[in-house]
Amino acid sequence: MKTILRGPWVAGRLPACPAFGLALAAASCGALAQALSPPTAETPAYRFLRYDDDYRYLQDPARRSDPWDPVKYIPLGAHGAFLSLGGEIRERFEDYSAANFGVPGRTADSYLLHRILLHADLHAGDRLRGFFQLGDHLAPGKDIAAPPYEDRLDLQQGFIDWRVPISADVPSDPNLRVGRQEMAFGSQRLISVRDAPNVRRAFDGVRLGGAASDMRIDAFATRPVLLKAGNFDDQPNHAQGFWGVYATFPRTFIPASGADLYYLGFENSRALYSIGSGVERRHSVGTRIFGTGGQWDWDWEALAQFGSFGQQTLRAWGFSTDTGYTFAISDWKLRTGIKATVGSGDHDANDGKLGTYGGLFPKLAYFNQAGLLGASNVLDLQPSITLKPMAQLRFTISWDLIWRETTRDAVYTAAAIPIAGTAGRPGGYTGSQLAFDVFWQVDRHIAINAGLVHVDVAKVLSAVGGHNTLFTYVSAAYTF
Repeated sequence: MKTILRGPWVAGRLPACPAFGLALAAASCGALAQALSPPTAETPAYRFLRYDDDYRYLQDPARRSDPWDPVKYIPLGAHGAFLSLGGEIRERFEDYSAANFGVPGRTADSYLLHRILLHADLHAGDRLRGFFQLGDHLAPGKDIAAPPYEDRLDLQQGFIDWRVPISADVPSDPNLRVGRQEMAFGSQRLISVRDAPNVRRAFDGVRLGGAASDMRIDAFATRPVLLKAGNFDDQPNHAQGFWGVYATFPRTFIPASGADLYYLGFENSRALYSIGSGVERRHSVGTRIFGTGGQWDWDWEALAQFGSFGQQTLRAWGFSTDTGYTFAISDWKLRTGIKATVGSGDHDANDGKLGTYGGLFPKLAYFNQAGLLGASNVLDLQPSITLKPMAQLRFTISWDLIWRETTRDAVYTAAAIPIAGTAGRPGGYTGSQLAFDVFWQVDRHIAINAGLVHVDVAKVLSAVGGHNTLFTYVSAAYTF
């Protein structure tokens, strides 16, 4: 393994990060204060989407128990205006024995991922709000430190919310959001924040959402943010457009189940598949059924895709399931689960149709933290066991068995890029991935997770230079 102490990391020095000193001091002070005054059980957990945090309960001084509470609710005069400050510091180490399976050329890669996020949430009464978040991301030691691994000081999110007054008879006014924003829907199979590897995904555009009775519905029109590695140089990606409507029903005619219904539109003027490149216009219509009943839990999703790719028609489909059964062993909880994923492939390169499933904006860590393969042209079966000795600690072991849906199409990476030379090569079996993960929520602020993934490639990948790969990672985050 090569050393990661190079580039901006030299003896006795920290990386050149404008916010590093501020964040390090904040973390140290917060940790000390926390040791002196631990949070109570009434203190809520931080939300995955930080703009969902709601600190209006801190208007009551008696409910303040966390050392960061004084900056979580700062009153600003009358009419309920207040300011809330927060952030995250995360350090993550990753090592690949053969990055990208070693295609082209077997190359090990080990590096540190450094991330600081700082935000200010300004509420000007009940109807108007501004949320602004800065991000600083570095990847010292990485062979090619490009987005989404590295993005120096930039605007991660910046939007204005306005509660649109509709009628006194409407129980909840819709919210209009304009600007740069993170989005995540459902199980994040199609629209994900992409928390791994380093730079979280954001979109520039407009979103209108609200609740009506038991239904939540969101409509949006956006462009994904095009990341650049410099300071304050990110911009909307004008080669891509993304729009849609997403509805969630917490109760359905299926017992103990909720449902999502959605339409998602996507345009990409630089799409790439095994049959070539061109302008892609893809429409996705799907549904997701999720719920828990007794000791069972389930999350099933199916969608159809249609549109065009260059002069060809586009017809594709996808299906995924996640089903689990949880039982107790003494004071421990054990969940046995099985996931299945199918994403269609292109069965004939010369029939004037593209049949490859497009995952839109999924997690790069789609099957596991290694993030080497995606859901295009895939058949995947993944049994798993998750053990929870306590609520804050869990261990997971999973085993992926992966095939191509059709051998006439390529093997695709997690970023939906076809691996050269795999399309049309015989052998449907792609390989297997054995993953071990541990996650420990030490307290409200500190989270530690680590794991390893061993990827055993089949002939379709070894024939084009692919190698078995061992991936390891260790991550620690402080949230405030």
